[in-house]
Amino acid sequence: DKGHLGDLPGLVVNADGTATYPLLAPRLKSLSELKGHSLMIHKGGDNYSDKPAPLGGGGARFACGVIEK
Repeated sequence: DKGHLGDLPGLVVNADGTATYPLLAPRLKSLSELKGHSLMIHKGGDNYSDKPAPLGGGGARFACGVIEK
């Protein structure tokens, strides 16, 4: 598979700052796998590789949080 284990598809954010987008994450088997893990959103796109930039070259961190439920 391409990308890192936790990679999700690119998130599209509207001009008003909202992002409503269904995600397909075939490597996740159940939502309970997410409990207690974190989510990191980067400003840039992802090339799904560690070359030429590590972690897909996604750029600066934009937002993060812990999934509690």
